Amino acid sequence: MNQKNLGKENIGVLLVLASALLWGLFPVLVNQGVKSIPPITFAALSTLLAAVGALAYALLRGTLSEIKNKKAYFPLFMITICIAVIPYILFFIGAKMTSGINASMLLLSEIIFTLIFTHFIGEKTTALKLLGTGGIFSGALFIVYNGSFSLNLGDILIILSTLTYPLGNFYSKKALNYVSPSLILFVRSVAAGLLLLVFALFFESKTNLGSIISQHWLLLIFNGLVLLGLSKIFWYESIKRVDLSKAIALVMTFPLFSLVALVFFFNEKISIYQWIGISIMMIGVYFSVKRRSVDPKITKYAPS
Repeated sequence: MNQKNLGKENIGVLLVLASALLWGLFPVLVNQGVKSIPPITFAALSTLLAAVGALAYALLRGTLSEIKNKKAYFPLFMITICIAVIPYILFFIGAKMTSGINASMLLLSEIIFTLIFTHFIGEKTTALKLLGTGGIFSGALFIVYNGSFSLNLGDILIILSTLTYPLGNFYSKKALNYVSPSLILFVRSVAAGLLLLVFALFFESKTNLGSIISQHWLLLIFNGLVLLGLSKIFWYESIKRVDLSKAIALVMTFPLFSLVALVFFFNEKISIYQWIGISIMMIGVYFSVKRRSVDPKITKYAPS
């Protein structure tokens, strides 16, 4: 890998870790928020706020005109359904039924689905890929286990919420051949936010939107603009520079940041199992960073 590509790769790693840092707060805040906000309404309002932030970013970058590129339409549709609509409905409902730590850790199911999926789109399964992915996932299992392990309906819904992510991320890579990250986030947030709002009005019809907004505006703004907005800008900018397998493995370090938030803001105690998990996860991060991304030209998300 030449120096220019190495620099691009390193920037991608920093961006995906920045995304992981912010994303670590997401399951913690959602778990707290759904205690007083109906879950689909919470998802809809947060997503629409993310659209406002994405619009501002798109206007700043001058990328709104890219929406005329019809080649991006189908990938953008798949991104909206597979990354926002289906996962958000399942996750926000599931988060209401489980703990903050489980809401965070069970999102790591995505790493297994990604490991299987990416092998078939041109990102070969190598020893470094297995060591990195396996280390991060194994570390997370220790953190979740914490002396006992059981799954309830909420936990199962959260696992299912990650099932469509690999397909959505594949189409994200496809869409980046035609449009910018700011436009992807804007389109997906507007479309998903409006669909979720329709679901919320239908299934949570007794919800008082005005009261929710007035009482929880700060939580909604932070969750929408920062966690569903800024973190996803970092994410899309990162996957322009590194392959999906590497990006997913690194962003799956977000439970470390979830754990930090739970410890400092919600007085969660770190057990010996969790310390072991953190150590194993860091080994996985090392191998993930060490592995270089595959050439996108040999993948199925290359421009057609």
